Amino acid sequence: MKQKLFYVLVAIASYFAGILAYLGYLALVYDQTLGSDSSKLIGWTLPSYLFLILPFYTLMFRWRKSAIFLRTALLIVLSIIAAASVTVMMGLGIWGIQNLFSPEFGLFILLFASSAIVFSVGSLIAIKEKGYLIFLLASLVIIYLPINMLVSEVEKSRPVIHHIPQSFHGTVVIHFGDSSSPPISKKKGYEVINIPENGIYKTSSPRPVRGIRHVLVDELGNEVKEISISGETMKYGSNPGVTISEYTVP
Repeated sequence: MKQKLFYVLVAIASYFAGILAYLGYLALVYDQTLGSDSSKLIGWTLPSYLFLILPFYTLMFRWRKSAIFLRTALLIVLSIIAAASVTVMMGLGIWGIQNLFSPEFGLFILLFASSAIVFSVGSLIAIKEKGYLIFLLASLVIIYLPINMLVSEVEKSRPVIHHIPQSFHGTVVIHFGDSSSPPISKKKGYEVINIPENGIYKTSSPRPVRGIRHVLVDELGNEVKEISISGETMKYGSNPGVTISEYTVP
């Protein structure tokens, strides 16, 4: 039972080690984040991991007599095959030899190769039956970091919701960066700006750089329908750090 539970931990930690390597390399080398594609990364890579790599991992976990270097080499080769399958699922077409030199393909190879290395370490610990606690603690960090990074990116990409009274017609004026006002409230992971009846809203939060959803609400704050508004204007307020956004509700 203990061996099976450890295998589950190794399998989970190996996958998230790959995700962490992918996100880390993207941030450190390219100074980029996935943004709205963060949630898609799991959908692109998890099927290949579950149905292509994990069954092979299961066999290798029981393959105790093989050298650790042979295990790692075989898993890296499998990583290349898995990376090729991801490009197909992403709609980039059938894999060809030229893909070996593309940055996107290289990142997916890095993902699965990092997974292979962590799995090899886990296998070595299982064989020697030493180092379980250290691997457990390291696994918790490996699992937590990429999940936290992905959740953060998904949240950053969510649009800000403007709740506008359905009876309101006129100009909405929003003061961002007003230190005497409360921050923008959050509801179910979304930042929500509740426009008052007079159309003037003030907040200490800076103006979000993400998209906006304009939604009409009734007297109880229930959403009625989403509307399309264009023509937002921006200007600086009289107080330092204050930015004023204006748009007209027909």
